This record gives sequence, C-alpha cells and structure tokens, in this order.
Amino acid sequence: MNIYNVIILDESGSMSSIRKQTILSMNEVLNGIRMNQAEFPDQKHFVTIVTFEGNGFSGVKTRRDREPVAEIRDFTEEDYRPGGCTPLYDAMGKTLSATDAVVKDGEAVIATIITDGYENSSSEYSGNIIKNMVTRLRDKGWTISYIGANQDAVEVARELNITNALNFDATDEGMSETARRFRRANRRASACLSKCDSSPLGGLDDFFVDDDTPEEKKN
Repeated sequence: MNIYNVIILDESGSMSSIRKQTILSMNEVLNGIRMNQAEFPDQKHFVTIVTFEGNGFSGVKTRRDREPVAEIRDFTEEDYRPGGCTPLYDAMGKTLSATDAVVKDGEAVIATIITDGYENSSSEYSGNIIKNMVTRLRDKGWTISYIGANQDAVEVARELNITNALNFDATDEGMSETARRFRRANRRASACLSKCDSSPLGGLDDFFVDDDTPEEKKN
C-alpha cells in the first residue's frame, strides 16, 4: 500500500521562537515514518511538506513533494524561515487539492496541519470551502488531523470537520512532546493500515489516542 504523509506547517512569524525545535521535531517525525516503512514492508511511504506564511497563495511553499521516505532529505534551516502572517486556508486548499489529484483508489493519506495561530491572510480559500473539502476527502478515507497552539484546537478543527485534534504549547518543550505524540500516532496508523486493504471509510478518528504502551514509548 502506498501511504502519503502530508504535513502542512505554519511558518508565520510567531513560530520564530521555536524555529530550531520545530526543525528538529520535523526530522524526528521523518525518522518515525522511515521506521514505519521498515516495520511494515507491505507499505511504501511518501512525504509532502508544505509551509505557509505571508499573505495569501504566494506564501504557500512546497518543501518536499511526495518524496519516498527512504530518499527524503532532512528538514533544514534553509527550508524554514518564519515570518509574516498565517494563510492557513490557502495552504490547506492548495496542498490537499494537489495531493487529491494524484492519489489513487486503495492508497492512503495521512494529512496533518500544525499551526500556532488562527487563519488571517488567505486569498483563495475560505473556511467553508476548506470544510467541504475536508468532508469530501474524509469520505474517501483520508485521515486528517489538526495540531494547534494559542487556541482551542479541538474547536477550530471541529469547525473544519476535522475530528482528530491536539493542543500544543508553543515552546521548545511543547513542540518536542508534540513530535513524540505525532510520531506514535503515525506508527499506530501504519499498524492499522497494514491490516487493511485500503483506508477505513472516514479515515482514522482516533489518530491521537495515546495509550502509552511500552512498545509505543520505545518507538
């Protein structure tokens, strides 16, 4: 099974204080996906990383585009220079649409949004358009999750019809813990998908269930 891991990452100015830890955390997540592919040889993982900052569509930047995880380069300071506003809806719309255009029946998508603030500068997409898009993609079996700081992430996610949501503290410690939980969630998702011929209808609605089993703690 092909699995597309899509990460939509806030690069707005407010992320500057945790820039280095965010880069480290992204690489921890990438290492986790590499381990998932090794553990579940029936899977082939691809990774897309998109960052967003500035005003509107022009601030949405594709840093990695459906690259095989075994070949992907680590995230670097050149890839991540926080500044500007938060075109969240444009980032989601552009990235999810581009992924939808290439994913085939029987392939899985795990899409995750990470932001420390609210939408404030999109020019192409509205909240209603994104909500309808999320609903359609979840009906196709996509797993979509939202990780937010400085907000009620659960409520913001609910407004976009995203059922998997996690709050995080916008500190080095908070980002590090978020990366660990994200990595464990990805591993559980890979284990679940390994038992299926395709994504479950509606995707996985318990992505962030964290039972902290000994096996998961060591991974």
